Amino acid sequence: MARLTALGIAVLLHSVMGVSYYFLLGKCSPAPMLGCWLFSACIVTVLQAIHIFPDWWYTNYSATLFELTTETLVCCLTLDLMLTKLWCRIEGLCHCAIVGILQPLITEDDTYAAWEYWLLGLTTSVIGACLLWFTLWATALPAKMWHGFVVWRQRITSLIDGKLSQLVFAQRESTRSYHCSRQSEVTLAG
Repeated sequence: MARLTALGIAVLLHSVMGVSYYFLLGKCSPAPMLGCWLFSACIVTVLQAIHIFPDWWYTNYSATLFELTTETLVCCLTLDLMLTKLWCRIEGLCHCAIVGILQPLITEDDTYAAWEYWLLGLTTSVIGACLLWFTLWATALPAKMWHGFVVWRQRITSLIDGKLSQLVFAQRESTRSYHCSRQSEVTLAG
C-alpha cells in the first residue's frame, strides 16, 4: 500500500497544481469539477489499496525520505496521467453527446449554456460517483472474499459437526432407548 503520508502529499500537490493548471488552462470541458474530484478520489482509493513498491524495498530504514519522495512522485504522476488521459476523454465524450443532443433542441445561447452546464455536471458527477462506488467495492473485495470464506468455513464446520454428532449420538440414544425398553419388558414379565 502507498503510505498515507506520500498519498496525502501527492493529493495536496496535485490539488494545488490541479487548480492552477487544470481549472484555468487544461480544462477538458465546461463541466463542473465535482465529477473530476470524485474520479480523483477513485484514483486515490486505488493507490491506497495497491503496493506501489515491493516490501523488500523497505528493508533499509535509512532511505525513508527517498522512499517517501519516490512514492509521492509515483502518486502524483498516476493522478496526473489518469486525470489528463482518462478523465478528459470521459468528459469529452459526455460533452460531445450532450452538445449533439442539445444543438437541434435549443437555439438561445443563454438557455443552451445553462442546459449544457447542468447536464454535463449531472452526467459527469453520476459517472464519477459510480466509478467511486465501484472502486470502493473493488478495493474491499479481497476482505469481503476472506470474510465470505471464513463464514463459509464456519457453516461447513458447524454443519459437519452437527451431522456427525447427530449421527453418532442419535444412534446411541436409539440403541439406549431400545435397551431401556427391552429391560422394562423383562422387568414387567419377570
